[in-house]
Amino acid sequence: MTNSSDTHQCTWQTIDLTTSPDAAVRLLKQDGVIQVQGFLDRDVVCRFQAEVEPSIDQFRAGPKASSSIYQRLVGSKTKQVANLVSTSPTFRHKILNHGWMHGVFEGMFRSEFGDYWMNRGSVLHLEPGEQAQGIHKDDRLYRVSKLRRHPSTDPELMVNVIVALTEFRDDNGATRVVPRSHLWDEAAQHPEPDQAVPMLLRPGEAMVFVGGLYHGAGENRSTEYRRGLFISMHPAAMTPMESHHHVPREIIEGMTPLAQKMVGWRSLETHHGIPLLRAGDESMEDVIGLKSIDG
Repeated sequence: MTNSSDTHQCTWQTIDLTTSPDAAVRLLKQDGVIQVQGFLDRDVVCRFQAEVEPSIDQFRAGPKASSSIYQRLVGSKTKQVANLVSTSPTFRHKILNHGWMHGVFEGMFRSEFGDYWMNRGSVLHLEPGEQAQGIHKDDRLYRVSKLRRHPSTDPELMVNVIVALTEFRDDNGATRVVPRSHLWDEAAQHPEPDQAVPMLLRPGEAMVFVGGLYHGAGENRSTEYRRGLFISMHPAAMTPMESHHHVPREIIEGMTPLAQKMVGWRSLETHHGIPLLRAGDESMEDVIGLKSIDG
């Protein structure tokens, strides 16, 4: 476990998968972000890239919603390509079942909220010439985020993972973060751009960060695209940005129960055992006779 570069005042911890999820959760609550070496093996990265490449090639860059926040935060040379469960066997079999990742999510959500599920999974692809994204917090998706009274003690509403699929460099748009900004009071001043530090990653490395952390993609001043995998999780009581009702059942039934739960094909529970997403009074998976594979 090491600190990030000492050239920056704001630092985070760099760990690997030998660090226990519980220890990672403590660091995540402390700094709002951690860097994880070896999160995905190189062959997993290569397989995933090959599977999603056709979708990325066909995708039109720029925002896909009329919301003003989308217009501000999704640049004209950015592609945010979702529907990964349908297009990538590696995503639905390998990545969605990442044991260490779920250990972190369990530690962040279980005691406060119960079950959790995937808010969105997408590829973040920045073409050369893309401008820097505005520094922002992802938990602003929820109005209730502004009602959190004490950021240092109230539970986080979202935990995100960005896995580098290409190298993340300062010149090609590496994500910039403001460590510990998740602890700032709601009345605190918005961070200045120079307070954000680029997270430099090699392919397969990841940054894990909470939804209350200020961050934003950097400017791509290079001649190459910068590409990452984005996975966002939140409590089961919250509606995800991405539905998976359209995914063919034969694909869903080729997934593990855990992965099926992540994409809304199984019933869930709150932290006190209240059932969610049920079919009447029975679990959805039982009523529809859902099959699955072993993990």
